[in-house]
Amino acid sequence: MDRALLFVIGLANRTVFAATRGRVVLYRFGGMPGVMVELEPHGEPGAIASFRDGDDHVLLADDADGALVESLRSATSAKVEADGRRYPAGIVVVEDAGERERLLKRMLEQASISERYEMKRRRLVPVARLTPQGAPEAFAEAVSGLRIG
Repeated sequence: MDRALLFVIGLANRTVFAATRGRVVLYRFGGMPGVMVELEPHGEPGAIASFRDGDDHVLLADDADGALVESLRSATSAKVEADGRRYPAGIVVVEDAGERERLLKRMLEQASISERYEMKRRRLVPVARLTPQGAPEAFAEAVSGLRIG
């Protein structure tokens, strides 16, 4: 269903784009939401697909990405950069299949059509929950290396 709808939206986009010589685009696909995560003691920041569950960030990975899950299990803490803030976060790996299904259902309910398609295509599943701990840190350079101040 999502795939057929995305095809129709893409077809309409291309038609309008061609007719207006590139001045009008009906629908812009935003891609997957994500956060920058720096795991301690690993130290290397990386962008990870995620969705919000209240104040928490639920991290997503494909079924076969055992390296990310092992890194999350062995990490002692994390720093998260999202919404222009960087803050420490606690890590809880999602082990229970029932909890994983509940989070997946909630995630699919709040996702856009293109996000749902991308999650299904890449077989993304919830692997961990990052809970903010403490106040956001003041910083002039984001974990991503982009200057913000």
